[in-house]
Amino acid sequence: MKKTLFLLFGLFGLLLVSCTKEIQVDLDEGDRRLVVDAWFTTEQKVHEIRLTQTADYFSNAPAPLVSGATVQISGGGDVWPFTEVSPGIYHSQPNAHAKHFTDYTLSIYYEGEIYEATDHCDTVPAIEQLALWYNEDTVDGSWYDILVWTTELQGHGDWYCWRVLVNNEYVKDTLSEIYFDNDEYLGDGLYFEAFPLEWIWADLVQSGDTVTLEQHNISEKTYRSFEAVLTETEWKGGLFDSPPANIPTNISNNGYGVFVVSSVENASVIVP
Repeated sequence: MKKTLFLLFGLFGLLLVSCTKEIQVDLDEGDRRLVVDAWFTTEQKVHEIRLTQTADYFSNAPAPLVSGATVQISGGGDVWPFTEVSPGIYHSQPNAHAKHFTDYTLSIYYEGEIYEATDHCDTVPAIEQLALWYNEDTVDGSWYDILVWTTELQGHGDWYCWRVLVNNEYVKDTLSEIYFDNDEYLGDGLYFEAFPLEWIWADLVQSGDTVTLEQHNISEKTYRSFEAVLTETEWKGGLFDSPPANIPTNISNNGYGVFVVSSVENASVIVP
């Protein structure tokens, strides 16, 4: 009986070993595509555009930077040229800014190809007041709720996003950290009083620091692009996930990324 068991275990082990096979997956690298990261707002400041190229699927290296491109934004009778300040990083003049109710076109000339994208600048409600509310948690860490007083725009069909700065530096600078939403389920012209719209970890600030909240009105195209990126990345992992799909872009000539134009209002508060 023991010999029979040993024989069965031996055959089973041999079966497991024989089923192990290393599989090499060869993926077509495809053509390099231009990737655009551009955000143009109503703020009068130096605006930055970042240009890269797509990388190989299995590459661990940073995305290749695009140097030598000619970049400009035009609209409303203005033309704003961008200058390359470091590989792949292009800056505008310090007085560049968007105007309300205006379409803007981003034009990129690179290696004999032309890439363009257009987005619209609408209005955005002002932030009337900002406050911080301290929340203490000994397990997960303490944080400040950022309380907002603002009035949503009249009429439906507005898309918003909010960005947080500490001492003029963004502390939530990736898409997964940026809060965005729309007014589909809001009452028309709804007033928000001391509404906890955003938050920040308490250990990221100290007494005397300045916390600023930016309120942006973005286009529906931008909103859908943000939503699609997170659907394919941060929001995946469930049993009923939809099949992978291409992320929408407003960049022509088979480019990737998104050109964002937004109006922005902000308010600041000092950490007590």
